[in-house]
Amino acid sequence: AGQSFFASAATDGTVQFNNGMREGGPENGQFFKPGKTGKETATDTHRIWLNLTNDKGAFKQMLVGYVDGATNGFDKNYDGATFDGNIYVDFYSVNNQDKFTIQGRSLPFADTDVVPLGYRTTIAGDFTISIDQADGDLASQAVYIEDKTTGVIHDLKAGKFTFTTAAGNFNDRLVLRYTNKTLGTGDFEDTENGILVSVKNKVIKVNSARQTIKEVTIFDVSGKLLYNKKKAGTTELQIPNLQAANQVLLVKVTLDNNYTTAKKIIFQ
Repeated sequence: AGQSFFASAATDGTVQFNNGMREGGPENGQFFKPGKTGKETATDTHRIWLNLTNDKGAFKQMLVGYVDGATNGFDKNYDGATFDGNIYVDFYSVNNQDKFTIQGRSLPFADTDVVPLGYRTTIAGDFTISIDQADGDLASQAVYIEDKTTGVIHDLKAGKFTFTTAAGNFNDRLVLRYTNKTLGTGDFEDTENGILVSVKNKVIKVNSARQTIKEVTIFDVSGKLLYNKKKAGTTELQIPNLQAANQVLLVKVTLDNNYTTAKKIIFQ
C-alpha cells in the first residue's frame, strides 16, 4: 500500500522491519493498484468514539476500546497518550493520572466498568459530548456520562450531553459509565442517604451520619469553584459567609472512604 508511519523507541538500538510484520486486510480498496485480499484475524473488540465539541468549532475525539490482549493498566500496544496539540481544547480518558486519546481495556467487557474522562479548555462556555460511533457490544450497550459537578447522569444513546465549564484543566469531573445507577455497595447507598446538605441564612451545613467528611467543594452552575475545604475531618461542617449571590449551587462531598456525591442547594 505504501503507507507511511511513525515509530518511537523505548530504548536506543537498531530497528528492523521485515515482511513477517506485514498485516493484510480487505479494507485496502482506496488504493488504485489491485491486489490480493489479505488474511485478517478476527479480534474480539468493543469500541466507542466520543467527540467533544462546541458551537465555535472546537473539536477533539477520544476512544475507549475493550480488546483482546489489553489490560486496565498501561499497554504500549493499545494505549495512546494525548499529544495535547490543539491550542483550544483537549479531551481524553484518565488512567492512573495518565491521559489517553486511545485507551485499551481488558475483556470480558462488564457494564460495571467506569472510565474517568478529562478535558482541558482555554474557552469558557458550553461544550457537548456525543457518540461518534460504537462497535461490538458497545453498539447496543447503554452508555452514560456522569457529571460529578452537577450530579447528572446522562444517557448518551438518547442524545448529546451539554455542560457548562470554566477555562482550565478538569480531570475529576466526568465519568464514562454503562449503568445509570451510582456504583458501590449497599453501604455506599446508605452512606449517600446519610449525607445532608442544607442552607439557612446563607450558612451552608454539611452533615454525614456514617462517615467522616474528607472534602467539600462548592461550584456554581457554570462550574466555577467557589469554595474548597480539604481534610475536613468531621461529620458536620458549617460554611458561613460564602461570597455568592442568590443562586443554585452544587455541593460536592467526599467522605473518608472516598465516596463522592453532589447535592444541589438554593443559596439565599
